[in-house]
Amino acid sequence: MRKGVLIFSVLLILFAACSKPVADLVLKNGQVFTLEENMPWASAVVIKGNEIVAVLQNDSETSSYVGPSTQVIDCEGQFVIPGFIDAHVHFAGYAAQQHDIQLMNVDDDEGLVKEIQRVVKNVGPNEWITGGDWSGAIQWLQGRGELDGPRAEKRWEPHRKAIDPFTQDNPCLLNSYERDLFLANTAALRAAGLENGRLEGMKLDADDQPTGLLYKGSSAIEKIRSFVKPKSEDRVLNEYRTGLKLMAEMGIVEFHDMFRSFKEVERYLKLQENGELTCRVWLRPWLDLKEEMFEKEFTMGMHPRTKERDYFLRFGGFKSANDGFLGDRGAMLFEPYSDRPDYKGHYQEYNSDSDTFGSLVGNPEVFYKHCQDAVEHGYCVDSHAIGDRGVSEVVDVLERIQADMNTDMSMFRIIHAEVVQPREFDRIKALNLIVETNPSQVADDMRWLIDRLGPEREKLAFPFRTFLDKGIVMNFGSDIPGNAGAIFFNHPKYVLNAAVNRTNNEGEPKGGWLPHLKITMEEAIECFTLNGAYACMREDNLRGSIKSGKLADITVIDRNIMKNNPQDVLNMEVMMTIVDGRIVFDKK
Repeated sequence: MRKGVLIFSVLLILFAACSKPVADLVLKNGQVFTLEENMPWASAVVIKGNEIVAVLQNDSETSSYVGPSTQVIDCEGQFVIPGFIDAHVHFAGYAAQQHDIQLMNVDDDEGLVKEIQRVVKNVGPNEWITGGDWSGAIQWLQGRGELDGPRAEKRWEPHRKAIDPFTQDNPCLLNSYERDLFLANTAALRAAGLENGRLEGMKLDADDQPTGLLYKGSSAIEKIRSFVKPKSEDRVLNEYRTGLKLMAEMGIVEFHDMFRSFKEVERYLKLQENGELTCRVWLRPWLDLKEEMFEKEFTMGMHPRTKERDYFLRFGGFKSANDGFLGDRGAMLFEPYSDRPDYKGHYQEYNSDSDTFGSLVGNPEVFYKHCQDAVEHGYCVDSHAIGDRGVSEVVDVLERIQADMNTDMSMFRIIHAEVVQPREFDRIKALNLIVETNPSQVADDMRWLIDRLGPEREKLAFPFRTFLDKGIVMNFGSDIPGNAGAIFFNHPKYVLNAAVNRTNNEGEPKGGWLPHLKITMEEAIECFTLNGAYACMREDNLRGSIKSGKLADITVIDRNIMKNNPQDVLNMEVMMTIVDGRIVFDKK
């Protein structure tokens, strides 16, 4: 009898060792691009909980993982890849953009009415509607000489009667792109006691009644502003929910957010507690928050409430800004701008003695001290540097930090790095810095960079190919929502297209802009997935590719963008997004 019990026990142990876990989710019949060298392609992925437990090349092998509660999805030959990681967003602004009024492309009553109707549907009663920047994109195009004729010549002056029928419960104070004109609706005028006002700068109609149009300098503007109420927290949370929904629809499983206030962190916590946080978030505080981060004893990788190591919501490195932008000639250059020979750009407060944006005199010791403080408290610093001088001077300081503090610099990032002199690549590689680029900005910048830089320096712009050839780790971010002159695009099809084809969102110019700097689709996908995970304290060992034992972050696309014509990426559609083993978007 004892012998029989022993044999049974051994068989039970062997059976347990050989049995396979019952999966929660199985994807089969897919073209699975794993980003793993030992098995780059597969057909099926098995998921239990938030983890990938098997990657299979034969769909028939999935049957041993399927139980009564297993959800089995036939991918019907669609393209399955690791989920996209957007390494550079300003999420509060992006979320607000979805509900706030956007008038950049509006210069007539019809467009204004259409947009105001959209916004009113998204905000509750008694919420103020402000901003808009009407005619902004039109002014931008005109300034570049890309717009002429009646549309460029006319000066649109809207009337409150256009929006009053739709905004009875929502006071509005809208502004033009140049902030020289403002439009107040009747609700806003009434709130400020100006419905029948006659202050200087208030335009009146033929009946001597206010039209709602206010000219720059009018005391009416400041009076109305004093009555503007901030957004309610419910409204802001709804903006966040909309932003997260859009991320899921685009196949983005994680984003790295440059936050300015701990209020933003509290919103993520609230959404996470409600089960509504459908995307991983790497929280990057601006250097302005440095002392508060130290005081609260937060460190990188730490959850903002539990203070435990977390892989869903956690703090990252500090965000610094060291120069300006090429569009407004703020990026620091060694030689003057080609279209402004007296100017080489400006510094920001993080590396100058000025406490404001736009100093003409830099002080590298300021930036050095910021980096020194960060390293002493266990942080890295991610530095905005766009111009060739801006990039070089950041590397100068980081070389000093590495030498003086004997620290590992491999988690430090240079952000944007749009114009880079050949001598800098080896220095960046020697420090093992990460370069965080924004490919989708190519679509806008290619139109006017030659004016800013001239034909020789233009060849150095957005050097994706060179970064990879030099062995530098490069990841991708979108920098959404953009700025007053351009709205940035974070849909992966635009990011991938710009990196691989170097064209705009319409596929122009044919053959690509500066085609010698193109990268392959495989390289671009790696930059947009595995490298984004690596940039978070080397989490590429946990996620960023499709491998047994890794976290289940997966995006399903309707076509194989690896095998199709590279230009076909602009037609791709995201069919499903899985984050931490949970389906957060299903197009079907």
